[in-house]
Amino acid sequence: MAIAASQYWDGVDGEWSSFALRVGTPAQNVRAIVSTNSPATMVVLSEGCTKQAWVINGTAIAMPDNCANTRGKTFNAGTSQTWAWQGQYGINDHNVGFEENLGYTQAAIYGHDTLGLGFASEGITLKAQTVAGFVDPYPFYTGIFGLGTQPVNYSIEGNFSAPSYFTSLRAQNLIPSLSWSYTAGAKYRLKAGQVAQLVFGGYDSSRFVPNQGSFSLAPDVNRDIVVGIQSITYSGGTQQSLLPKPIYAFIESTDTNIWLPVEACRLFEKAFGLSMDPVSRHYPINDTHYAYLKAQDPQVTFTIANSISGGQTVDISLPFSAFALKVSYPFNATNATYEFPLRRADNDTQYTLGRTFLQEAYLTVDYERGNFSVSQCSWSDGATPAIATILSPDYMAGGSFSGLPENKAGNPAGTKISPGIIAIAAIVPVFIIVAIAILIYFLVRRHRRRRPISEVPTEDINLTQVDNITLATDKDHDTVSSISSPATTYQKPRHIVSQEELREHFSPRVAELPTPAIEQKAIHQLPDHDNRASVDYFTATRAMRAARTPEIQGAAVFELAGSEPSIGGSRNSSVRRATSRQLNRSYSANLAAVEMDDEESRQRTGLSPIGSPALRSPRTPDTIRGRGSPRIPSPISSLTPWNETFFDDRSDHER
Repeated sequence: MAIAASQYWDGVDGEWSSFALRVGTPAQNVRAIVSTNSPATMVVLSEGCTKQAWVINGTAIAMPDNCANTRGKTFNAGTSQTWAWQGQYGINDHNVGFEENLGYTQAAIYGHDTLGLGFASEGITLKAQTVAGFVDPYPFYTGIFGLGTQPVNYSIEGNFSAPSYFTSLRAQNLIPSLSWSYTAGAKYRLKAGQVAQLVFGGYDSSRFVPNQGSFSLAPDVNRDIVVGIQSITYSGGTQQSLLPKPIYAFIESTDTNIWLPVEACRLFEKAFGLSMDPVSRHYPINDTHYAYLKAQDPQVTFTIANSISGGQTVDISLPFSAFALKVSYPFNATNATYEFPLRRADNDTQYTLGRTFLQEAYLTVDYERGNFSVSQCSWSDGATPAIATILSPDYMAGGSFSGLPENKAGNPAGTKISPGIIAIAAIVPVFIIVAIAILIYFLVRRHRRRRPISEVPTEDINLTQVDNITLATDKDHDTVSSISSPATTYQKPRHIVSQEELREHFSPRVAELPTPAIEQKAIHQLPDHDNRASVDYFTATRAMRAARTPEIQGAAVFELAGSEPSIGGSRNSSVRRATSRQLNRSYSANLAAVEMDDEESRQRTGLSPIGSPALRSPRTPDTIRGRGSPRIPSPISSLTPWNETFFDDRSDHER
């Protein structure tokens, strides 16, 4: 993801290529300088262009007429509909934090708001991003756009923290890796100057000269992009060393200057004919001296490596124009037009290669692999960008591939990954997922085909249509209130009563033949055991039909099951009606009722007389009887009791 520069040159401590930002809702356009180490984006508040803000060291100074424009435009948090106040804090505290080692102090209000890159609707917009607003013109004159990876920690209850914009891009998979490339641009290069470049998740190989250098990130998160400066060489009329001994230095773009040991600064002073202002500790260059140095055009070469001795080295050369920074009010305290960006460091924590260095250096940092590269910038008018992607190790098979060459850890100078490899990496996982899904489908289907039929149903089973009826169950079973057509489900009872228990504790049941005509309906139920092991379904059906009660001469009558107990059985139950369990499909649909209440009819049909002892049964609550009709024992008792329904429509008085 390449972010286009704003085409503006902003700043009062030099002319710096800035980037456009959109802050808040509705969006307010501001311009900011890239900060490679800030965890937050900082913008100038609208109050920054009021007289109250222009007081430096207790002294009021004049505010520029075009204040807002020189500061890259301002942001009014009060008019943003999405601004969420988080509090007022300093940028660092307790000798730690952002730019604390260089002595920076800055109060700012912090909040969360919508933040986008580019003008209008260009670039990506993220919601609830950390935005800090400040008013003072020093140490930051314009806003800064942070590339830091560390979250912003608020010193409030709960120690709340918010991720940086850069890490939010990666967390939302908007960039292919936690990496970026940046060069500050150079106003003095090419015809109209070379603007800055920022690339998330890749690099532009058209902007630098390849090298074999390899650098690893330091463990200190506040100073992680550290290189070993093995030498600094001045090349002009003569050649001389400007660094007494090798040092480690931090590369960053927030501060403009190059911070070196005092001894090294004195060598710079001698080589360039500089004098430090005792008050500001700056190095002004008057117009005459500037013209002389411009004609000489000396160069300074920084030889850097991953350590201060040995290893593969990289040379970064800066012409005099890179050091001749054009300054303006209020930064030019000495009224000079140019300043040399050199600072004397108080200790080794201040050794820094600032934004001046990045005018001529192309920096690529890969946080997921813990490495980075530094390359000499190349200058070519009209060069076609050659953006290459740095893929996260998470996207690479076994981590063997990298957006950076394997023998140049962190070095973007190698060849980029071909589109074919990227396409394969994207397509292969899709095929694997589809294959796994198909395999699971067939395994599940095969398992279902082989699954044995349970003796007691354990799943919901759809039954054939049955008209609305009400079932009453005993206390050991679930109550099924309504079975409605066209289909319902059969639920497993909480307690299963075996046939042996039924025969032992209950007497045979007598079912009454209903008087009114019965309309034949097909009632389906499950067999009480798996018939597939020995015979097929049709053989079992014929066996069951052979065992039914012989039909009575005359009108067709069917025997009902009578060996099982009543399910329910409350003596105060409501009106009930008996329903046959197994009707024979081979008989006529219109069945004639047979009245069995007189002795003559019973003898004609070959049944025992009413007073026969065989039909007498103990008068128990579990024996269900008809209204004055004889009790007929049934020889069929193998069907599961929770499939049958018996009704007693007698009143309590009749019982």
